[in-house]
Amino acid sequence: MRAFFLLLLVPLAMWVTQSLTLVGAGLPIRVRIDPVKTPPHLRRNLRVSLHATFVAVLALYPLVRGRSPLAYYLSYFPLGSRPGEFVWGVAAAILYLAALYLAWLAAGVIRFGRERDRMSLALRLVRALLSAVLLALVEEMVFRSMLLADLLLSFDGHPWAAIAMGTAIFSTAHYVRRVTRHWVIFGQIAVGLLFSVAFFTTQALWLPVGLHAGGILFVRGLRSLTRSDGPHWLVGESAFPFAGVPGIVAALLLAFNVFRTYGP
Repeated sequence: MRAFFLLLLVPLAMWVTQSLTLVGAGLPIRVRIDPVKTPPHLRRNLRVSLHATFVAVLALYPLVRGRSPLAYYLSYFPLGSRPGEFVWGVAAAILYLAALYLAWLAAGVIRFGRERDRMSLALRLVRALLSAVLLALVEEMVFRSMLLADLLLSFDGHPWAAIAMGTAIFSTAHYVRRVTRHWVIFGQIAVGLLFSVAFFTTQALWLPVGLHAGGILFVRGLRSLTRSDGPHWLVGESAFPFAGVPGIVAALLLAFNVFRTYGP
């Protein structure tokens, strides 16, 4: 459980950052991390605090276990044929999402809009690719190779208990800051279970990072091209289509597919 207690430093650092920023602006301290109606630079400060604390926690956890951070995380990227799991994950995520979007297009609940500025579209796609890989890598290192790996050690002999707890922590971590759409947590749980199963069955980061990056790339790449006219329970959110009922089912089916393909 050492990783879990280290992760508690992240919201603590964000709350301290928010409090210092509010005090500096002559505003009252808030109990909840909430950048709404606050100085514009508070959002920037919170992002810096989040990223800096993530880096610190990632470095501290292997040291607590008596290992070098570089050696520890590289051990979850075995070579040989294993990088092929990353390609499999990217392809699987894109395939499942493409099937969802094709079904929604056929049903008329989403449609393609026109992107007039091709240069802007190209830049968005490049940013989507870079952010997909970076965000997937950092989150999977934190929540899988650090948190879930530690939980699997703590719940030795009971891996599904560790997976359930790791999924719950991953899902609720997205609500440390104030959000307006709490209902998307069901999609977060389904996606968290998918990534956790991918890590557990392969004992490596290639597959979960591939699944994560493929999903982000597909969704962010199409956000500027599509418009949704359907209800949220059907199409989810534009930034998170797995929040809808079909998306949740797709994520669970993909998790089952991963387990059948890579499981014991």
